Amino acid sequence: MKKLVETSTEEKIMEAAKEVFMKYGLYGARMQDIANTAGINKALLHYYFRNKEKLFDKVFEGALQKYFQQMDVFSDSSLPIKERVFKYVDNILLFLSEYPQMSIFIIKEFSINPELFREKVQAVKRDKAVRLIQALEEEMATGKIKKIDPVLFMINLHSLCSYPFIGEPLFKHALKAQGKDWNKDFSQEKLNLSVKKFVEFSLGK
Repeated sequence: MKKLVETSTEEKIMEAAKEVFMKYGLYGARMQDIANTAGINKALLHYYFRNKEKLFDKVFEGALQKYFQQMDVFSDSSLPIKERVFKYVDNILLFLSEYPQMSIFIIKEFSINPELFREKVQAVKRDKAVRLIQALEEEMATGKIKKIDPVLFMINLHSLCSYPFIGEPLFKHALKAQGKDWNKDFSQEKLNLSVKKFVEFSLGK
C-alpha cells in the first residue's frame, strides 16, 4: 500500500511541476508553487526531489522526448510523404493539447540560457527536424511532390500546429470582442483539417 501512495504522490508532483514549469519556466518557477499546485507541503516535495533543477530536468526531458517522438514518422519511408506529414499533424496536435505552451516554453528557455538549453534539446532531438527536410527533398527529386522550399514548409507546418495553442488567450479575447465564442467556434478537429489542407495544397500531386 505504501508503494501505491508514493507512486500517486510522485505522479501528482510531476503533473504539478509540468504545469508550473510550462507557465513560469525554470527560473520563474518556485518549489513552493509546485508544492501548492500538487496539494502537498514543501518538505514532502523536497523528499522526492532535492532541488528545482533535478525536478525540471525530469519534467522537461520527458516532455522533450514526447515532443521529438512525434517527428519519428518522417523517417518512415514505407509511407508516402503526405501520409507521413498527416500522421505528424495528428500526433503533434494531440501532444500540444497536453502541453499547449511547449513551443513558447522552448523559445523562452532558449533565450534565457541558450547553451544549457541546446544541450538538453540535442540530447533527445538528434536529427529529427532535419528528417522532414530530407524527406521532402527526396520526394521532390523523384517528382512525387511539387517543388517547394522545404525549410519554409517546415516553418509553416510547425507554426500552423503550435500557434493556435500559444495564442489561445489572445484569440479568445479577439473572438469575444466580435461576438464569437472560442469554445464553440474553434476545435482541434477544425485545426487538424485546416493544417492538412495546407499540406495538400503545398505538396500537390
